[in-house]
Amino acid sequence: MARKQTGKSIGLRCVTHFFSCDWGTTSFRLRRVNVDDGRIVEERSESIGVKALHARCPAGDRAAREAIFAGFLRERLGAMTAAQPTAAAGAIVMISGMAASSVGWRELPHALLPVGLDGADIPRAVFPLELADGAAARIELISGVRSATDMMRGEEVEILGLFAEGRRAGLADDGLVVLPGTHSKHVRLHGRQMVGIRTYLTGELFEVLAKHSILSASLAPAEARQPLTDVAARAAFLDGVQAASANGLAASLFQTRIRTVLQDVPAAQNHWFLSGLLIGAEGVDLLAREPKSRILLAAPEPLNVAYALAFEALGLGPRVEVAPPDEMSLASVRGQLRLLRAGLPATEQDRR
Repeated sequence: MARKQTGKSIGLRCVTHFFSCDWGTTSFRLRRVNVDDGRIVEERSESIGVKALHARCPAGDRAAREAIFAGFLRERLGAMTAAQPTAAAGAIVMISGMAASSVGWRELPHALLPVGLDGADIPRAVFPLELADGAAARIELISGVRSATDMMRGEEVEILGLFAEGRRAGLADDGLVVLPGTHSKHVRLHGRQMVGIRTYLTGELFEVLAKHSILSASLAPAEARQPLTDVAARAAFLDGVQAASANGLAASLFQTRIRTVLQDVPAAQNHWFLSGLLIGAEGVDLLAREPKSRILLAAPEPLNVAYALAFEALGLGPRVEVAPPDEMSLASVRGQLRLLRAGLPATEQDRR
């Protein structure tokens, strides 16, 4: 397993738990996990991702950047273990996501595809985090993966978790994983390896159009939007999917404005037309590229509902498996646990 060792070494104690950290661009989630069964003992999350922390860092000052990120994590670990102060001393903190990017804690090189579903080829930096009481935790910062033309950080660990313990053997041999989000990822699998990546800015494009374009005048604020379970909202969403399929994205975007101005469509419904249009455009491209492959739709709620509805409308439904929400919530933890167990010395694994 490729690792970069940084700083002083930390001896592994008998590992009964670890801390799972999923550190994204705009979000942070920390969970204490039982190593034996993967059970989450406690967790906390907040909307302070690497983007906000990086904005506090003086340009070009690596030491200050590391101090800011280390201080943030130290405080969160301290808050989580306040009732048991020794729980973090010597513990392993597995971190995946954008913390290993150019705007994160430390930038690590991506692993170049193909990468096996055991994760052995994904680089990790191992270094200590000094704690308030003078002890130290062991940080294992997980890098991402890339192809010649695309890249991802964090989603690869979710995939490791979704395919851990022999799950979905058929898809692992030949299939596609769709991971919707701000930057939706389509990851091609073949022979139990990740072999290709394609990124769609579906979520980010929605935010930009909804807040910073002429279309914003035709969309209701978030608190006024109808849920997708509403009949009218669902119809608007499917209208958007159909428009993307029939006319393409660029030729259909202004219809979001037309619907409210000329057709008196309520702005609260129109949100779903734009959503269906963007998700539909992603699905149309997927259908053209992958006319036969089995697909695992791996999305949190409510994105899983929207994507499943769009894929069904486009005729992809029969070959789409939707990952259950409870499994998706644990995907990163299971992926990190898989990497942790693979990296533990035999003596440590024997003690468990």
